[in-house]
Amino acid sequence: MAVSAVGYVMFQQYQGFSNLADREFGRAMAAAELTRDAEIIAAEVFEMMVGSRRSISAGSQRTENLAGLYRSARDRLQQLSSSADADRAANRELDRWQEPFFLSLGQLDQRLELEKQLQTEHLQLIDTLFILQQRLPLSDFGAQSPNQQRFISHALTALVAASSALSAERPGHVAQLERACEQALQKLALLPLEDEELLELRRQLTEVLPEAFRSRGPLLKASRASLATARETRVLAQKLTGASFSYHLQLKASAQQAITDHQKLIRSSLFGLLLASLTLLAITFGAIMYIRRHIVLRINRLNAAMQAHLQGKQVPVPESGSDEISTMGASFAVFVDARRQAEQQLEQANMHLQKMNAELERLSTTDALTGIPNRRSFDQQLEHEWRRALRDGTRLAIVMADVDVFKRFNDTYGHQAGDDCLRQVAQVMSDQLKRSGDMIARYGGEEFIVLLPGLDLSHAKQLAEQLRAAVAGLRIPHAHGPTGHVSISLGVASNRPHLNMRVETLIHHADSALYTAKRLGRNRVCTTPEDPLEQDTGI
Repeated sequence: MAVSAVGYVMFQQYQGFSNLADREFGRAMAAAELTRDAEIIAAEVFEMMVGSRRSISAGSQRTENLAGLYRSARDRLQQLSSSADADRAANRELDRWQEPFFLSLGQLDQRLELEKQLQTEHLQLIDTLFILQQRLPLSDFGAQSPNQQRFISHALTALVAASSALSAERPGHVAQLERACEQALQKLALLPLEDEELLELRRQLTEVLPEAFRSRGPLLKASRASLATARETRVLAQKLTGASFSYHLQLKASAQQAITDHQKLIRSSLFGLLLASLTLLAITFGAIMYIRRHIVLRINRLNAAMQAHLQGKQVPVPESGSDEISTMGASFAVFVDARRQAEQQLEQANMHLQKMNAELERLSTTDALTGIPNRRSFDQQLEHEWRRALRDGTRLAIVMADVDVFKRFNDTYGHQAGDDCLRQVAQVMSDQLKRSGDMIARYGGEEFIVLLPGLDLSHAKQLAEQLRAAVAGLRIPHAHGPTGHVSISLGVASNRPHLNMRVETLIHHADSALYTAKRLGRNRVCTTPEDPLEQDTGI
């Protein structure tokens, strides 16, 4: 009878521990896996918010894969779930956030795709404006008729307004630029022209420039919509992660309670067996020691390892043995390794994305041929220095430089030699700039522009003479140049910005001085007479 009782108690204990291993710990592990998947999806959504230049298609595929993993983990958890009210409530909470979150992921992909299409059209429009600007007959400006000169001036004004609108962020600013462009186009329309090329150019300007203002609004709207959707998706991801983690904590507490209850059952059974038969005292004591050593302590060690990992501590996971406890330990170790690998991969992906963004930023602000800043980078720096000079009441100088008779140089020596010439000219001019705030950029073709914060007209002219002499010192042969070698002509303008003045006016005066230098025989520096921008009242 006593042997039967002992056998019955041992059988009950075995069933209890099997239930703990197969059900309670299985549910806890499934909930932990669900929480991990939700955290990785939330991190992926955050990456989509901050990594605006990464591949949308690749991001969509990754989120779809992660969503599939999440749903698989959810299905396994539902199979292990009981019919208790707590389990039903936890599943309802997950359902509350799961489907809205995945719907928001799809909406985010659509928003990003639409924004990408608008960005592509935006870049195509920028290229069109650049081509139209290149077609303006800017060479030998002084030799052209007054109507042609007025045509070029109005066309440049309209192009500058349209180009500025493509980077404007405020609708009011876009509307102001549109009015300026319309006024310039109206003036163009009133000019009596006979040149067929100018007539065709005027027609194209009238057709293309309004499109710049019509396209800017949808792009701004799409960008704001993408950001709003991304924020909503991020909030839903946080909600889903929180619900998954709460369910995991609930199941962990349930498993812990089951362990405690089973330990109580063991003690009660052993006490009953002790009272029932003193003859089985030694056997019962041995059984208790066996159970505590090989089951309870191992479960406690496994539970302590789980707790430590949940707190972020890296401790070994017990896996020794060939029973359910060792299986649980091995499964949890696989989960720990998978999570660590996922975190490492995510960190590596973030570092790679940061490097790619930095490289893209460098390429977008550097001229590919000469290696110096491009016009886009120069415009950003000029806007920054203009605001600072306006705020501090300091002066700002601009130097426009152009390689003399460069087209003849290309025709005579070839375009490869022309590219080498531009690189040498850009490098030697850049070497003359010693101050940290000075900047040289390629303005277009063989034309360069120099930004000199804080310099008046006389000092800016001295620096321009240094630039001219440095280029002449290269002594690059040029059979058609004014000196027999490559030379440059420079125009200098300086002013103290004020509220009734625009930055384009300063560039325009430097450009006018450059054309004066060209007209007077090239290889020289000309300035705006008596610094006329001091009395400028704006455009």
